[in-house]
Amino acid sequence: MNHWKFLSALSLLAGLWAPSAMAAEPVVLKFSHEAPEQQAKGRTASYFAEKVAELSGGSLKIEVFPGAQLIPTKDEVRAAMRGQVDIIAPQTSYFVPFDDSWDVFYLPLLFDNALQGMEIIQGELGREMLGTLSRNRLHGLGIWHDGPGFLFTRETPVTKPADLAGRKIRVFPSAPLEAGVRAAKGIPVSMPGPDVYLGLQQGLIEGVISAVTFAAPSRWYEVTKAATRMTMFVGGYGIVINEARWKSLSDEHKRVIQEAMALSEKWNFNHAVENIAASEKLLTDNGVTIADLTEEDLADWRAAMKPVYDAQPDSIKQRIAQVEKLKSALKKPN
Repeated sequence: MNHWKFLSALSLLAGLWAPSAMAAEPVVLKFSHEAPEQQAKGRTASYFAEKVAELSGGSLKIEVFPGAQLIPTKDEVRAAMRGQVDIIAPQTSYFVPFDDSWDVFYLPLLFDNALQGMEIIQGELGREMLGTLSRNRLHGLGIWHDGPGFLFTRETPVTKPADLAGRKIRVFPSAPLEAGVRAAKGIPVSMPGPDVYLGLQQGLIEGVISAVTFAAPSRWYEVTKAATRMTMFVGGYGIVINEARWKSLSDEHKRVIQEAMALSEKWNFNHAVENIAASEKLLTDNGVTIADLTEEDLADWRAAMKPVYDAQPDSIKQRIAQVEKLKSALKKPN
């Protein structure tokens, strides 16, 4: 009898322990992105995951998979929509097929400088645009940055639109950027990112539009000796989570993610500013001349880009108007 009482007591204790053990298991979200861990996006993703673990007391865990380990870059948005992965952080240009107004961030010279663009995109405009992705089964969390797009050329800096005439310039897939190169009489060339170094080295292309923070660690200073510090784009990365997965989280875990994202956005902004400066220094230390546009040069470029702006659909023109208002507000003294 005592034997059976002992077994019953054990069973009761096991029954009491099991629910608490299950409750102690953390909720896990899978975060996939294509960047190496040491680059800006990779480091920010790690920081975000650390803050989520810290703020949730370990009850929520973000598993980060860098380097496109889970999903190829070109497939990650649809994978997140289907729920194959929980969180992604693609370049904002990857949202264009679902909402063409994201193309606004790739209009050449829309922003006066990188910091202005970063602040505007990470602010109310970016959040509003992230909100529209809910119709695509995605919930927007925030926006991170890496660096602005500069114009790199093999020999001498391009400062006037006429300097680009007849030159083959590699551009990643982007209708506004391609149109901008054509407007300056240049020739936009499509070429995979890993092939750019060899393309410059062999003279297959004469220049490239790319983030300065990508060009420097990619050692493009070995095959290009000139850059123009003008904001050809300030795209950023849009961090989104599968909407059904978001809705399945507790209110507390949603709060943790929002707080961790706010912290990571601030950390990322400061890191991006430092990274831009460090990248420019690495380029100049290795013989690259970085040119700035004069007011006259800038006016010439804006005149050359006007047809590109005029040809945009209404959805993008509305976003352009929003950007101009926000730029004016930033310029006003406090």
